Amino acid sequence: MSRDSKPRGRAIRVRVPATPSNLGPGFDVLGMALKLYNELELTALDAPEGLVLEIEGEGASSLPCGESNAAVEAFRAALPKGCTPRALRLRMKNRIPLGRGLGSSAAARLAGLLAGGAVHDFKERSLDWLIQEACRREGHPDNTVPAFYGGLCASFKDGASFRHLRLKLPKGLGVSVCIPDFQVSTEKARALLPRRVDLRDAVSNSSRLALLIAALEQGRFGWLKLAMRDSLHQPYRKRLVHGMDSVIAAAERAGAFGAALSGSGPAILALTPKGAAQARVGRAMEKAFARAGAKSRALALEIDTEGARVEIAS
Repeated sequence: MSRDSKPRGRAIRVRVPATPSNLGPGFDVLGMALKLYNELELTALDAPEGLVLEIEGEGASSLPCGESNAAVEAFRAALPKGCTPRALRLRMKNRIPLGRGLGSSAAARLAGLLAGGAVHDFKERSLDWLIQEACRREGHPDNTVPAFYGGLCASFKDGASFRHLRLKLPKGLGVSVCIPDFQVSTEKARALLPRRVDLRDAVSNSSRLALLIAALEQGRFGWLKLAMRDSLHQPYRKRLVHGMDSVIAAAERAGAFGAALSGSGPAILALTPKGAAQARVGRAMEKAFARAGAKSRALALEIDTEGARVEIAS
């Protein structure tokens, strides 16, 4: 007999932030949480059985509303064996654009897993298991880890487990993200990467990654432009993001400390002074994308330091 997974009159609400990753040289290592959120709400239905998925916002007309939805698959995976969802509604309010390199898939999977874990107050599935499972489903931890913990995180795989450290961020750091009106498939972007890299490129990236982390922790903003250069993935992925180099250059001319492809793109992330500079840099990136033939929109965002939140309301 199946165990009942109904939240018994409670509403479970999960909020997960967007997470640009890499920041240039931190390929599959660095990720940062931003105050741009997807929300998921789980409630009981007055019905004998079934699960209803409702999607609002980004992906409302394109994401699957059935069992193949990433959040639904993750939700089911978080339930203990023999525990069948009965008469539940999942409502998703998506603000993170799809296929732009801002961690939308990681947010969906993490939200589903956390909602599933919360059904039994995380007694059946520990938070550590849920985070590890979210990383396994993504294949890499650079979005999932900051999405859960917030801030800037460095992550790596150690055998079958994923580990991380949260890094310090200086005060006064703002973020401007420019999102073009086309998508880039993560799988397609990864397929462009070479199987082997030149030793000089490997050394260049490791040195710039070290410089990037040190510059951020010490508040040495003047070093970020140099530190955010990359040799491992951006030179290959820019064929999918027409105008990438000119958009990055425009951001830096407008006052950004540094800029890079956000994840696998096509969004461009710029680190800026907080305040008016964020909008100024955003407008410069929009104009550069327009010159390259693409419409885009820029968002001035703050860094999220809380990470994912779960509320269980009576």
